[in-house]
Amino acid sequence: MKVIIWILALIPIVYMSFRYSFEFGWHWQYVVVDFVHKYFGVYLGESLSRPVTFLQDTTAKTALNMFIAVLALQPLYAYLKINLLKYRRMIGLFGFFYATLHVMIFIAIKHNFHLDEVYAAAKEHIFILFGMIAFAIFSIMAVTSIDFLYKRFASWHKLFYIAMIFIIIHFLFAHKTISFEFIVYTITISALLALRLGIR
Repeated sequence: MKVIIWILALIPIVYMSFRYSFEFGWHWQYVVVDFVHKYFGVYLGESLSRPVTFLQDTTAKTALNMFIAVLALQPLYAYLKINLLKYRRMIGLFGFFYATLHVMIFIAIKHNFHLDEVYAAAKEHIFILFGMIAFAIFSIMAVTSIDFLYKRFASWHKLFYIAMIFIIIHFLFAHKTISFEFIVYTITISALLALRLGIR
């Protein structure tokens, strides 16, 4: 199961690297795209019109999907007797990895490490502030997920539920529209939170 999780977790970063590599003007990617499209019927895409936005969106959605998977593990065990709880930390850390990439793209690529610009952006756009608070919570959880620290700070991990709510707010205001995708994410997270909080 660990191997499957590793493969699924690394697919997004491999795909992002492949798509972003078009920006360097290389030509081998087109050979790969044509081959995969011709023999497997899957279109991998070509050059990106907004590469930074693509990286931000992909890392954000990958992190969110992994955090949703973490949220789903306890209800899966409680209601369906499918026990994957021992992989919760592993999946959560992968989610934190992609969340960190998302934040670093915002700070390093979009604002070139100008923290005054980052602060100004957070002050101007409330969704950035919600995202930063959620990331701070995820950071605390990642650090305290180490065994000897988890025993001491286990109660802090309940902040995960608040972070997920903040992420939904971040998602909504970042996209400035209530899309079908947003509705699906909101319903899924709300249902999982209700199920998880209903477990004694």
